[in-house]
Amino acid sequence: MGRFLIIIGTFAFWGIGAFISKIATNKIGVQGVFWYALGYSPIIILYSLMFFKLKNILQSAQTSKIGMGLAILAGILSALGMVGVYFLLTRKEVSTITPLTALYPVLTVILAFIFLRENITLAKLIGIFLSLIAIYLLSK
Repeated sequence: MGRFLIIIGTFAFWGIGAFISKIATNKIGVQGVFWYALGYSPIIILYSLMFFKLKNILQSAQTSKIGMGLAILAGILSALGMVGVYFLLTRKEVSTITPLTALYPVLTVILAFIFLRENITLAKLIGIFLSLIAIYLLSK
């Protein structure tokens, strides 16, 4: 039950957040990404300090510098993606941009299959295929 509530919460937060991001870009343009980051960062820092001891965070950095570097790289790539989303929101409808950019898990699944040797089940293949159809339909 707990996992389901987190999924519903995430769905709601991201859905409403994307809607509000479009309103923000209508008002202030792509500069809204700065204010997005300003709202985003304190939540991540507060969550980390509440659920991970600072000592453990620093210790994990010492234990695996590669892991820490990869996490930082993932954050940089995600931030660049968010800048792209805000740029696109100034040019297109939120009802087009949000679903199209939300299809990134298709790339994640393919990369996980190639580099992490994760299985791609028939259900995942069907999902990827349907996602490609969605990209086509949403781009019209």
